[in-house]
Amino acid sequence: MSRWRRFWGIAPAYLRTAGRREWQLVVLAFVGLAPGVAAVVAWSQLARLLQAEPHADALRTWLLPTQLLDLLGPSGVLIGAGVVTLLIGCLGLANVYLASVERRLGELALWMGLGLSRLETASLLLLEVLAIGLLGSGVGLLLGLLLTWLTWPSARIYFQLAGANQVEPLLLLSSIAVGMLAALLFMGLSALVVAFELPSLALRGRRHSEWLDAWQEWRTTITGTLFAGILALAASAPVLTVESALALTGLAFGLSAILSIGGWLLTRLYRRLPKPAWTPLWALALQGLARHPRHTAGLTLALTTGSYSVGLAALTWLDGLADSAFPFWVAGMVLVAGASLVLTAASLAALERRREYGLLMALGARRRRLWRLILLEYAIVAIGGGSLGALMALANWALSHGRGAWWLAVCIVAADLLGALLSACAGAAPVLWLVTRRSPGTVVR
Repeated sequence: MSRWRRFWGIAPAYLRTAGRREWQLVVLAFVGLAPGVAAVVAWSQLARLLQAEPHADALRTWLLPTQLLDLLGPSGVLIGAGVVTLLIGCLGLANVYLASVERRLGELALWMGLGLSRLETASLLLLEVLAIGLLGSGVGLLLGLLLTWLTWPSARIYFQLAGANQVEPLLLLSSIAVGMLAALLFMGLSALVVAFELPSLALRGRRHSEWLDAWQEWRTTITGTLFAGILALAASAPVLTVESALALTGLAFGLSAILSIGGWLLTRLYRRLPKPAWTPLWALALQGLARHPRHTAGLTLALTTGSYSVGLAALTWLDGLADSAFPFWVAGMVLVAGASLVLTAASLAALERRREYGLLMALGARRRRLWRLILLEYAIVAIGGGSLGALMALANWALSHGRGAWWLAVCIVAADLLGALLSACAGAAPVLWLVTRRSPGTVVR
């Protein structure tokens, strides 16, 4: 009993201190978690409404396989779009939390050295995760209600609905629960790993980066795929039938595995690109991408998903099948989640690579040359991920017997790739700001 009394005596002060010291984590939690929760709120409400009254099967106009639409139905596709949006944002949230915990490894090890048990350490970190998840889900709920109001006119035209827009409180509660579950899965697991393994490694003098290596590639793919299925099942259970919910869960498993593996394969491809001796800037950019595979894979996944969703919506419009702007609302929310992932990855790069940039400047690299290096890194990732997403959308359009001129479809794909490049350049802004505002000596210290 005294141990838990001590824990609850420590917990309030810990949360206040963590909130002051890790305020970037709180801000990025809003950026990463809130758009996904907002999409789940809005699309869940619309999915329930589609089941309650007759509607036009407008999703037949989407460039998706007929068998998939028959299996999921319009409600299942909408729930799936919300889950995809949430998953993209959670990838950025997981990376942010990993970096935050890595900075505090010495502090966690000191606590355990002073007598705090592993269970108490894990409980403190999980309490922090719950607080972040609650804040992010609360903001996402408000944004979801706003999104529901904004998208209702276009959704009513798109689905030819006759009734009025209604908000179901139980679905709002379930959406908050899904957001909390996402925070626990993507951040809580990291907290448990830290509490039960890493402080003891830090006390023995192990490098902080070694523990991150254990969660690369196949382990990240397996855990991410498992979490995608769990979130899909949790989001679909209150709305869909058992058959549709299980089908969506299986689809989430498959798509998550394909996208994760594709992101890691592209990351490996960047490492193996040729590095001619006469292009030192190109070689430095590829080396920078190879040294930070988590950031590279996350950026690639965000740009691939965003490029695919926006390209698919634009090609649907080219087919003349979209009667309203509603498909662009769905694609836009995926794009917002992808932009949040780009922003969080870039912010982490600005924090974790500041010494590297400071050393380059101290060795004589001019700011403009460093800017070109940073922009080149992001451009390489944008071309890789954006091209993959745009080509997937074009192949989807062709295999679905898309109508319209081929040359116009290719122009849309090219514009989609250009948008990915612009998004990546915008994501590089935090890194460029850090390089501009601080002197080499300050950064190195």
